[in-house]
Amino acid sequence: MRIIGVLIIIGIVVGTVSTIDFNKFIDLPSMLLVIGGSLGYVLAKGKSSNFIKNFGDGSVYMGWIGLMIGIVMIGNHHVNTENMWSAFSIAFLPILYGYFIKLISTGLEKINE
Repeated sequence: MRIIGVLIIIGIVVGTVSTIDFNKFIDLPSMLLVIGGSLGYVLAKGKSSNFIKNFGDGSVYMGWIGLMIGIVMIGNHHVNTENMWSAFSIAFLPILYGYFIKLISTGLEKINE
């Protein structure tokens, strides 16, 4: 049942994003920040038995850190420009990625045990 739940989550998110211009939901630096930071979090925790749970937790933390980095960058580069609102939408992508990974990892936690 957990695999079906994970597939439903992935299907709903991918289906919703594909009805819009999905290129606006892809940002490589944000993905690398969340995925790389999550791997670093797993290594910092040091418990390999809880890899999936720790990876999910780390992805949420890194998503919030990515938002803070994005807001600082907007404040330094896009103040009073017409690009400010598109920059804000990109700044929120790490949170989207982080919580999406957390949802999937929550469904996969028990399967790994």
